[in-house]
Amino acid sequence: MLALAFSKTDNLMAAGNYFPREMIVRLANERPQTVKDLFLDLFDEETDLLERIDSFQKKIKGLNENFVQYKNHYQDDRAVLVYLSLRFPETYFFYKFKMFKAFCEKVDAGFEPKIGRKSNIVQFLETCQMVREEIRPNNHLLKLHTKRIGDAEYFDEGSNILTQDFIYAVTKYLSIDEKILPIIRPGLNLQVESFEVAPKNYPFKAKYVDHVARQRRNKRIGDLGEQIVLQDEKERCPADLIKQIDHSSKSKGDGLGYDILSFDEKGNPKFIEVKSTTGGRDRPFFVTGAELARSKKEGSNYFLYRLYNLNERSLTADYFIIRGDLSEYCTNPIEFEVILKPIILTSP
Repeated sequence: MLALAFSKTDNLMAAGNYFPREMIVRLANERPQTVKDLFLDLFDEETDLLERIDSFQKKIKGLNENFVQYKNHYQDDRAVLVYLSLRFPETYFFYKFKMFKAFCEKVDAGFEPKIGRKSNIVQFLETCQMVREEIRPNNHLLKLHTKRIGDAEYFDEGSNILTQDFIYAVTKYLSIDEKILPIIRPGLNLQVESFEVAPKNYPFKAKYVDHVARQRRNKRIGDLGEQIVLQDEKERCPADLIKQIDHSSKSKGDGLGYDILSFDEKGNPKFIEVKSTTGGRDRPFFVTGAELARSKKEGSNYFLYRLYNLNERSLTADYFIIRGDLSEYCTNPIEFEVILKPIILTSP
């Protein structure tokens, strides 16, 4: 069954001296239920992506050593992203390290992929999502893409395959003699020292919200805001510490409670959370539980950069900074995570 499922993957999983398809089929023939369980765990979107990938690869390595004993199991990051893309074509993208590295160099992405580093995957997916949002409004490109898809071929409505093709085309055919990206910096440096927190009344009024579209839009604006602050921090940071600046939300993923690790002029760490909007200064924003907890832990080393009036074309924004514990600002609860611990009752 697995061999049939992968029979048309062609050079995605079988090219030159690269044989992930053959090896996963061999392992499945030896231990079908074990391999099935590994795929189910890999496809569990409720758990951390990098942990899923790492667990899958380690267990595949063990199966290979115990049953097939081939010199290479070939289940690398490229192969695993193929599995995820086939299962969730609207979420994942086909990955090649050399392609991604070349693309980052061509567009001066501010991220340098390193061989063997799992954060490459997170950064690659984030980069693809940003590129996808740029090309999807291009109706001419979408029409050209649609015409090349035959009746028997898969058409990805999310434009994920088109995005990957675009990245590949940039690396192979685009020649850039000089940097095409502008120097990015916030338009104004507004340091606001005090605020009034407005309480919110809940009117219990029903309304329809396209949460998918809003989330996609907010994600794009959020990514642009982080890039603006990241560039600004690189220009302000002491020269000997610039390489230690980490775009943590991309290199490590969400959940840390901050987006960027930077340093001030004295070398002290700055844990920076970025909140961005194209709206005005008074537009409300959301703080997660992890962000609140991190602000309490880091104290004066925690900085919330609020970017507003963000201009997507010029990549500029106005901003102010809230420094330290965010507790006094978190007065309007939106939702709560409920964790139930069952009580085991025993008979007397």
